[in-house]
Amino acid sequence: MRGYYGRPEETAQFMDADGWCRSGDVAYYDEEGKVYFVERLKEMIRCMDNQVVPGEIEDLLMKHHDGIREVAVVGLPHQEYGEVAAAFVVLKNSHNERKKEIEEELKSIVAGSCAVHKHLYGGVHFVDSLPKTETGKVQ
Repeated sequence: MRGYYGRPEETAQFMDADGWCRSGDVAYYDEEGKVYFVERLKEMIRCMDNQVVPGEIEDLLMKHHDGIREVAVVGLPHQEYGEVAAAFVVLKNSHNERKKEIEEELKSIVAGSCAVHKHLYGGVHFVDSLPKTETGKVQ
């Protein structure tokens, strides 16, 4: 891509001098040149000077706990760590009576599988639904 036709200012905002696009995404490519999307840069959590990918924690929780209908992990401000991960969880109806127990289970799943900067220091918050855009993406 060479940029936006006849719009050099917009091209300069979107592309660097070497022709790389500033998409706002975190991605990587492998030896074969395949590109893998990781996360939107603005959704990354910065905890203890480390990057935390919310989707990684969300996938872990969904995979290891059958009581979750939906989950969104977001960063909350923290005085000591900068930001901390917090999980907002929608439970399946059959699990609504076990919230305290499930909260501990979810924290334990993350603590047992992830580095310390990914732990749910922001807590587990149970909600009836997650706010979504018109296309169904969690806001």
